[in-house]
Amino acid sequence: MKHLIWKIIYVGKKISLWIVYGLFALYICYLITHTHEVGAKLIFGGLGGIVLSVVLLFEYLKCIYEKMIVALTVECELKKAIALKEKLQKKDLFNGFKQSIIIFDSLLLLDEGNYPDCLKHLHKNHHFFHSTFDYLFIYYHTQMYCFSFLKDEENLNTCLENLFKLKNVKKKHMRGLFSWNEIAGVRYFHQNRNNNCLSELNLIDQNRLNNRELTYLLYLKGQCLLKLNRLPEGYRSLKEAKTLGNTLGNTLGNTLGNTLAVAQMI
Repeated sequence: MKHLIWKIIYVGKKISLWIVYGLFALYICYLITHTHEVGAKLIFGGLGGIVLSVVLLFEYLKCIYEKMIVALTVECELKKAIALKEKLQKKDLFNGFKQSIIIFDSLLLLDEGNYPDCLKHLHKNHHFFHSTFDYLFIYYHTQMYCFSFLKDEENLNTCLENLFKLKNVKKKHMRGLFSWNEIAGVRYFHQNRNNNCLSELNLIDQNRLNNRELTYLLYLKGQCLLKLNRLPEGYRSLKEAKTLGNTLGNTLGNTLGNTLAVAQMI
C-alpha cells in the first residue's frame, strides 16, 4: 500500500511537471503568433526553443538515470544497469549527471565484487565524497563492505570508527541513507559477537529497504546464523539473498562457494 501511494505521488508530480512544460510551450506559441515584428518572433521562438530543448533533454536523461537506479537497486540487474549508465553518459552532453555517476560507479563496483577497484575509485574521488556528509556516509559505508569482503580487519575497524563519528552529525546536515543497526551488525559480526549482530539486524525495518539493501542484509544475517550454528535458518537466509539479489546474489554467492550450494538444497 505504501509503495502504491508513493508511486501515485511520483506519477502525479510527473504529470504536473509536463503540464507546466506544455503551458510554457503554448505561451511561446502565443507570443510568436501575436507578435507582428519578425525580429521579435525569431527571439521568442529561438529562446523558447532553446529552453524547451534543454528541459526536455534533462527530463530524458533523468528518465534514463531513474531506470538505471531501479536496475541496480530494485531489479539488481547489473548488466542492465551498466548498459543504461553507458547510454546516459553518451547522451549527457553537459555532464550534468557526472557526480551521480561517480556515486553509482562506487555501488556498481561493490555489487560486481570488484572490491579493490571499488576502493581505488573511492580514493580517486576522495575530495568529491568528502564534499558533503551524505557523500561521506556513502563513502565509508561502501568502504565498510569492501573491507569486510576482503577480510581486511584493520582498515575495516578504522572505517567503522569513521562511520560512527558521523552518527553525531545533526540530521539536517545528513540524511538517513543507511541503517545504523546494519553498521553495528557488521561491527559485531567481525568481533564474533554474533548474538549482538543478529539482534541489531532484527531491529531493521525491512519494509524500508530496496532489494539491493535487503540482499546485503540477508547475506549478513545468513552468515551470522551459520556462525551461531543455526544452519537451516542461515542457509535459508543465504538462499533468499541469492534469489532476491538476482545478479548481485550471484556475486555474493561466489564469495561463499560450497556454502551457498548447500543453501540451494534447503
